[in-house]
This record gives sequence, C-alpha cells and structure tokens, in this order.
Amino acid sequence: MQEKYSIGEVAAMLEVSTRTLRFYDEKGLVKPAYIEENGYRFYEKEQIRQIELIIYLKELGFSLKQIKLLIQDERGGQSLDLLLEQQYRENKQKINELNKRQKQIENLQKINFLPATLTNISDITNIMRKEKNLTALRSRLLVWGGLLTLFEIAGIGTAVYLYQMKMTTILVIEVVALIAIVFATAWGLSRYYYEQVEYVCPNCGDVFIPSFLTFNFSPHTPKFRKLTCPKCGKKLYCLEICRD
Repeated sequence: MQEKYSIGEVAAMLEVSTRTLRFYDEKGLVKPAYIEENGYRFYEKEQIRQIELIIYLKELGFSLKQIKLLIQDERGGQSLDLLLEQQYRENKQKINELNKRQKQIENLQKINFLPATLTNISDITNIMRKEKNLTALRSRLLVWGGLLTLFEIAGIGTAVYLYQMKMTTILVIEVVALIAIVFATAWGLSRYYYEQVEYVCPNCGDVFIPSFLTFNFSPHTPKFRKLTCPKCGKKLYCLEICRD
C-alpha cells in the first residue's frame, strides 16, 4: 500500500499553502489521490511529484495555463522543449530590459551628486533625457573612432610595405599624409563632441560651456569633467550632458 499524505502534510513538505493545493485541484492541475467521506484530501507520491513539477515550472516563469496544457499533452516532452525555448527568449528580453533600467538608475544615482540641479521633477526629466542623448552620441563616436583605428592600421601596413620595398620618398609622403589625416580627423571628432555637450555645476546648478581648449585639457571621467564654473567660480567635477 502506497504512503498517503494529508493536504497539510503535503503543504508543509513543499512549502506551499493548503489553499494553493485546493486551487490546483479546482483548476484540474493536480487532484488528490482520493478524498475521504469527511472531505479530507490525501495525496500519494505521484501527485506530490506533479505538484513539484508545477512549482518548478512556475519558478521558471510559466503560467498555470501553460503548465496545464503541458500536463494534459500526450507529447509532453516535445511541448516542454518548445515552452522552455519560448520562456528562455522571453526571460532574456526581460533581462535586457532590466539591464537598461539598471543603467538608467545608475546614471540617475550619479546625477544625484548634483543637488543644485534637482530642484523639481522637470529638472530630473530634462537631465535624464539629455543623459540618454549623450549615450547615443558616445555610441556614434565609438563607431567613428573604430573606423579611424582601422584606417591607421591600414596606413601603418602600407608604410611597412613601402619601407621593405625601399621606396623612401613615397614612404615619407605617405607617413606625413597619414599623420595629417589622423590628426585632422581626431580634431574634427573632438570638435564635434565639444559642440554637442555642456556642463552642470554641482555647486550652483549653472549650465555652461567651457572653451574648446579647456574642454580638451581638463581631467575627466566618463560622466564628469573638472571645470571652473563661470558663475560661482568653484573648480569641481561637473556633469556632462547633451545640449538642447
């Protein structure tokens, strides 16, 4: 004779409520092995294994509707593979969305170092919007910087070839041209970036634009640049944001 367990014992064993087990019964997911005349429900090991499967699939993110279809499907193994693949894609999308939100929260936490700028909700929204635009700007610059690097590598390869062929005159011209092009491109990218950004003083909240020379030679981090505020005169790490 198989061992039988009361609904309370099963609930304690699987760390669920008796209400949950009754709900599974009502929805046709797992019915007790038998119910005595006094209404007491008893489960055997087969039903307990089914309940464990339901709990496990719920933890993976499956809905009770999906679980019921899976249990009732004669080709349960194939259906489970399809459901797992679908759930994996959905979970991955949720993870990507959460990572984006986490990044936004991290950026907002950094912005909180600037109490002078966060006087109302509109200020916060405006800075967050500019932060998003700045991220897009930096992504474009990374692409252009990568192309510039590839150009430099190609130029160096050509220079090495000319050196090996002892084509000195052409080598000198090629090197000078390469240096000029790289310098001009780097200057252009720097100028473009400078014309897209402005800075917020953490002391007084003033938004200002430094000179191009100061911009290039000031110490900085990915989010801040050490500048002297033209309004309060303090030299601090100011938040970098996109211009309107």
